[in-house]
Amino acid sequence: MAPTKVCMEYIANNSTRKMACKKRTMGMMKKAGELSTLCAVEVCCVVLPEGEPSSQMQVWPSLEEAMAMVDRLKAMPEVDRRRKEMDGEDYVRERIGRGKEQLCKAERVNRQRETTLRIHNAMVGRRPNLDGLTVEQLTSIGWTTKNLIKKMKDSISFRGGQQQAGVTADPLYGGRRGGSGGGQGRMGQ
Repeated sequence: MAPTKVCMEYIANNSTRKMACKKRTMGMMKKAGELSTLCAVEVCCVVLPEGEPSSQMQVWPSLEEAMAMVDRLKAMPEVDRRRKEMDGEDYVRERIGRGKEQLCKAERVNRQRETTLRIHNAMVGRRPNLDGLTVEQLTSIGWTTKNLIKKMKDSISFRGGQQQAGVTADPLYGGRRGGSGGGQGRMGQ
């Protein structure tokens, strides 16, 4: 039988609340020990149940070790203490920044794909001229075409040298091409 999901709200029944506090405190202390052992970090937990005297306070690993850790924390400079501290606003700001970066990257990829599609359409005759395009779109087409021509020239010169040297990496494809290049000839010469 699966455990029932616990509703995260204040437990009104006093005895139920105390029992939940006791069980969860034991679980948290166990997790603190596991974290300390597995990650080799200093961990301390202090739990003071509601309405209980300070003698009922539970501390892991021990009160002395916990006090030593707190003293070391207080002795640290403020900058070091708060270096990785993040509140809700900082978290949201960071997430928005990451989202903006992803959006910019996606927009850049889309622009490159649109430009490649425009060039392809012009080459196969679906777009006889470039009327109606913005200056940015025309500039992108020019830049992309220039890069494609450079890659083709590099590939042509590579294939010419490939037949002589037997090299197997083609710059046009950005990787390897099988064989010695025999039978492929030189384009445009």
